[in-house]
Amino acid sequence: MMPIAAACFLALVLIKGEVCPGQRKRITENMISIWAVLALGLMIGIEVYATTLTLVVGGTAVFIGIMQNLIQSRLAGKRAIPSTWLRLPIALAVITGLLVLWQQQQPLLLLEAVLLGAVFAHVILLRARHRLQAFNVILPVVGIACSILLMLGLLIIAGLNTESSNMPVIQEFVIYRAIILLLALAVWTIPLYTKQEYSPNIVSLTTVLLLFSEVIGMGIVVAF
Repeated sequence: MMPIAAACFLALVLIKGEVCPGQRKRITENMISIWAVLALGLMIGIEVYATTLTLVVGGTAVFIGIMQNLIQSRLAGKRAIPSTWLRLPIALAVITGLLVLWQQQQPLLLLEAVLLGAVFAHVILLRARHRLQAFNVILPVVGIACSILLMLGLLIIAGLNTESSNMPVIQEFVIYRAIILLLALAVWTIPLYTKQEYSPNIVSLTTVLLLFSEVIGMGIVVAF
């Protein structure tokens, strides 16, 4: 779900942002990370009994995305493939995400996808040396909003299971996840309140912390 949400954010950047040819080329080239992570997710999906339709649609999105990236790598200078080309693989990726949501039936999964997608898209933009300063604010703000809603959702779930024998375990997981989530948000927003430039290393560290928080969140599901 993370690369799918990130692809949507980058599509928004390419469509709505005032992107020069050089930035467009670099962003498009760095989108190979999205297709690589999505391919890894699909391979993991095979082990967790993902539906055949999900694997086929997602695999098609990955194949088209990688082929487009190979074409992009052969273009000289600041030339970039048309943004309209990205519509098909991103649309297929979104369909894959909807199929996952339908199969998992976990409402909080969408919030997690948007949160992780925002930070992943931010890493890609920074590595592409973008100059769209507005997105250095928009993406962290989106992440903060999703984090607040996610923690409220987890607290509601914990509150609805007060009679569960696993309640102490659930509370422990919620507390640990909240701590790591707050730490990740603190790292992500450091440049905002220090008025410094964002660096890929800071946002990459945020990504690692958020993924670690996600792993802890899986423990809550197991506890149920």
